[in-house]
Amino acid sequence: MSLSLLPVDDNVSVSGQLTPADMKEIAGAGFTAVVNNRPDGEALYGQPRTADLRAAAEAAGLQFLDLPFSGPRATPDQVRALADLLAGGDGRVVAFCKSGMRSALLWGAASLANGRSLEEVLQGARKAGQELSGAADLMTGLAQAARS
Repeated sequence: MSLSLLPVDDNVSVSGQLTPADMKEIAGAGFTAVVNNRPDGEALYGQPRTADLRAAAEAAGLQFLDLPFSGPRATPDQVRALADLLAGGDGRVVAFCKSGMRSALLWGAASLANGRSLEEVLQGARKAGQELSGAADLMTGLAQAARS
């Protein structure tokens, strides 16, 4: 696979920006869902539109979940949506943003909401090259709010 999909656990990988052309390769690698954590228009040039990403993902047989946010400002609703997708256990998921950091953060909060330990989450993120220890309180708070 030419894409840089970095696993945070057995079923979830994070990535930097994906393109519509990547969706067939993602589906061919056995993934069943793609989660977009990058808002439209974040980059002036070179960032695909969400509508184009969704159309390509769905054409490749992938579920597409649009959960965009800037910086560390994920919402409890976004955490709940990803937690529900992950709890469904319907296959492997790729979450992406600009660098993979926001996607790792949202995965971490969703995993905590689903009962994983903070240490498991931090280890999974490190495996993907993302250091989330500084965001532990944020992820824990989001997870608690998502469960409310």
